[in-house]
Amino acid sequence: MKEILLKSKSMSKGWFIIYFLFFSAQAQVLEVGKNKKYNTITKALQHCKDGDTVKVYAGIYQEGNLIIDKKIVFVGKGFPVLDGQKKYEVLSVKSDSVTVKGFKIINSGHAALDDPCGIKVYNSNYVTIENNRLDNNFFGIYIQNGKKCQIKN
Repeated sequence: MKEILLKSKSMSKGWFIIYFLFFSAQAQVLEVGKNKKYNTITKALQHCKDGDTVKVYAGIYQEGNLIIDKKIVFVGKGFPVLDGQKKYEVLSVKSDSVTVKGFKIINSGHAALDDPCGIKVYNSNYVTIENNRLDNNFFGIYIQNGKKCQIKN
């Protein structure tokens, strides 16, 4: 009986490793910036898939409301500026298991009904927001009905 259990555990580990390798091999890094494949964050967010990383290089990005609706890592290199131009919610997270780090997020819109934010998490869990700089936003970070979310540094 012990031998059967050991073989079963061993087989489970093997399937887990195969599953992990298959899905991690599928993940891509989509780069945004001058002389990169994507020149706008919006285009990269439209083309990314669950598990991908969207890496944004230094610059000023005025693209209205950016919406993350997939399980991705959204990372800034050199603190790229996401500017809401005092009109828009800058970054909306609408998916579980998202990481947002390394951005300067400025100038969200101002409104009493919509609560526009620098970063707003909508009904999503396991979101990590870390090492960002926020300035001149109606609300900096707002987590609406999220569970097990983290805000660091």
